[in-house]
Amino acid sequence: MRKFSILFLALLFISSDGFSQYKASDYLRAAIVATQKKKYDQAILLCDAAINLNNNYESAYFHRGYNKLLKEDYAGASIDFSIVIDLNAENLDAYLYRALTNQKAGKKWAATEDYNSARRIDAFQTMAFITTNLFR
Repeated sequence: MRKFSILFLALLFISSDGFSQYKASDYLRAAIVATQKKKYDQAILLCDAAINLNNNYESAYFHRGYNKLLKEDYAGASIDFSIVIDLNAENLDAYLYRALTNQKAGKKWAATEDYNSARRIDAFQTMAFITTNLFR
């Protein structure tokens, strides 16, 4: 079913003059629009398509993780945020959102470790993120 969905989404990007060459960033932009419309499953599939074109595309992994977090798929979100961190150990947002994911999953120690890693990158932004999420 998932492969069919990816194929279907790919067919949506066919232009009238035949097959157009779309980039991973095109799929990511479409995924962001889908997220804004609260179509999280569609956004995840579009991120999958972007990752299939570029398996080092950290923004696509991050956005897929974010959508999984919104769907309360904490294990999946944590994996995607971890991939982003593996690709770029200085990605502050990946640490912050993995920490939030761990927090929501009840993994307080893992969340604390991620918040500490984020704090080493940017203490001010980390405190702002923590404070903002206290009131959600």
